[in-house]
Amino acid sequence: MTLRNLLLAAVLILPSPLAQAAPREPRPIKPVHAFADHQELKGHLKTLGYKAKGGVDKATVGPESSQGRSFPYFTSSFQTGGTTYPFTMVGNQPRSGRPATIRSVIVPLRMNFSFFGVNQDVSFSFEPASAVANMVGSPLYVPAHFPNGTGQFGDQMQRAAFWNRMDRNREWHVWMSPPVVARTLDIEVTPETGALFKDADGNFFGDVLIDFMDAQIQTILQLLNLDADVLPIFVTSAVTAEALGYHSAFTLGSGNRLQTYMFTSWLDPAIVDPLFADVSTFNHELMEWMNDPFINNLVPVWMYPPASDPSTVCSGNPFMEVGDPQGNGPTFVDFPTALVTVHGTTYHLQQLVLWQWFADEVPSSAFGGWYTFPIPSSLTQPAVFCP
Repeated sequence: MTLRNLLLAAVLILPSPLAQAAPREPRPIKPVHAFADHQELKGHLKTLGYKAKGGVDKATVGPESSQGRSFPYFTSSFQTGGTTYPFTMVGNQPRSGRPATIRSVIVPLRMNFSFFGVNQDVSFSFEPASAVANMVGSPLYVPAHFPNGTGQFGDQMQRAAFWNRMDRNREWHVWMSPPVVARTLDIEVTPETGALFKDADGNFFGDVLIDFMDAQIQTILQLLNLDADVLPIFVTSAVTAEALGYHSAFTLGSGNRLQTYMFTSWLDPAIVDPLFADVSTFNHELMEWMNDPFINNLVPVWMYPPASDPSTVCSGNPFMEVGDPQGNGPTFVDFPTALVTVHGTTYHLQQLVLWQWFADEVPSSAFGGWYTFPIPSSLTQPAVFCP
């Protein structure tokens, strides 16, 4: 990634592809939706949930990373019900004891909503600066205290999962380097590509079509021209994309380059429920990326935990998406966010299952026999599979 590319991307204003169509149809009238109360806002955010997009098959990915093709990754597998389930994760082989340091670039998106309201005269720009500052100082990048020691959230979670499968001296790590922060990019949103909301206190929220957001991201990726081992993280403040966040993967060229990236919204903890606050979406997506970077780790289809909750249903989800069991279904209220303080700021971190939960391991081979992180006591049984 070059400074020239970052500066070039910074001066671009990316309009909707629909806005360039000719001849132009009359612009639709889209009123600003007013949430009746906090519960309606909470329901809206819960309905959005989290998604994965794209994916690369295992044959293309191969058993391990090679220089110039991607970040470090390794393969392993588990068995359950007589079936072997191979998986690929970020980092070097745990038994090697070699730590991996992952580079990332945060790309802030300033979302400019225009021509909303019954008179098409409502405009609002969502500034991402506070979101980015909060993310950079969060436990996803900065060491914090967790039940199994002090470190970054991702590293501590992965070390918990592979505690009894790593090198004898336990020198294996998956660290996130301090991120590069790109200059803020402007995205223009109109009623054709988004919707605008307002709560009872006058706070605005935006939502855009996921395909619209992804088209913008794909264009920006071409301009940034990042190195193969850099993870791009696109962030908005108070703007979602038919999902609170998602991660994706695809190949470039003849499949020689593997590209992954993620989109995360950031929501003000002073305004929204703790389950959606600040870096809760970021930690959800980052750890799903770390545990299933190419969206091809198949697992038995599972029920939302806990089995004792009468609202549980079959997830219909065949992937090792570690944030979804506790954070993306009807039982998510059973798993409050973990509060972790770094340098005087309290962050909200979603609970995520370890891979042993999908593997139906009894007892779990993870640190302390855990199935989830960072509140191990919240889930003490492995997955119940769908009938």
